[in-house]
Amino acid sequence: MNRWQQAALPLGLLCLAPLALGNDYVLHMLCLWALYSLLALSLNIVVGFLGELTFGHAAFFGVGAYTSALLVMQAGWPLWLAPLAGAVLAGALGWVIGHVSLRIIGPQFAILTLGFGAITLTITNYWVDVTRGPMGLSQIPAFAVPALGWDFSRAAHMYPLALLLLGLVLYGCHALQHSRSGRAFVALRENPALAASIGIDVFRTKLLGFVAATALAGFSGALYAHYLRVITPELMSLSYMSAMLIMVVIGGKGSLIGPVLGALLYTFMLEALRSTGSWRMVVFAALLIACVVFLPGGLVSLWRRRPAQGKP
Repeated sequence: MNRWQQAALPLGLLCLAPLALGNDYVLHMLCLWALYSLLALSLNIVVGFLGELTFGHAAFFGVGAYTSALLVMQAGWPLWLAPLAGAVLAGALGWVIGHVSLRIIGPQFAILTLGFGAITLTITNYWVDVTRGPMGLSQIPAFAVPALGWDFSRAAHMYPLALLLLGLVLYGCHALQHSRSGRAFVALRENPALAASIGIDVFRTKLLGFVAATALAGFSGALYAHYLRVITPELMSLSYMSAMLIMVVIGGKGSLIGPVLGALLYTFMLEALRSTGSWRMVVFAALLIACVVFLPGGLVSLWRRRPAQGKP
């Protein structure tokens, strides 16, 4: 049994412990952490597994959120189906953008995805008849099971669901990482020319990973919309894109648990720094710089160092 499997049970108990406390504020923050973790894991597929830098991932997050919310509010779709539609549309857009951009090598890929994000943000801001523009959408229906009295706009009900989905996505990423496709991702990240020489279809493999990442981003955006019940075009802005990159890089890109740790740090540190007022982002940025300088491998590198310390 490896060290991650040994830690699974205590980590699971630690995640479930807040339910016993019944503190709505803590549970709400943990819900945000779980949803941000899903988003960070989706970006990690592109940045950590494929080794590509993208600046348009927030657009897929916003597309999933708006698609699911609009389908429920204006088309009367069932709540369980609309998030899946948001994931499918985000994945379809990922397929289109991937076909155009993944053939490009170098920083041009990042610039192209940045342009896609800017276009999506502009459309969302100015298509007022559908998206309500900068005002956004409010009173989005929350997930609910009336027969059981469950309202998933409540953190006490949403947190176990978010944890379950996070566990399933972590398992899926683990399976992907250890599959033939996952090994192909790593080969492409390390040396695309060598990977192509041993028979790996570079473009097809990159496209597969990109579509999976964008579909997961869309699904996490749909969950985010139905939990917070208010969304604005800000979801597709560079501020959200920066937050995603912070979670992945600070946690440890290319690892499974790293983006989850990065999301935890991002969620709770920003909240803890509220008391600093206007200095909040300055202090947060300074702490992030220190983390990058002293932990270039991310928070997950602390865990990796422990077994090595006991070796001669």
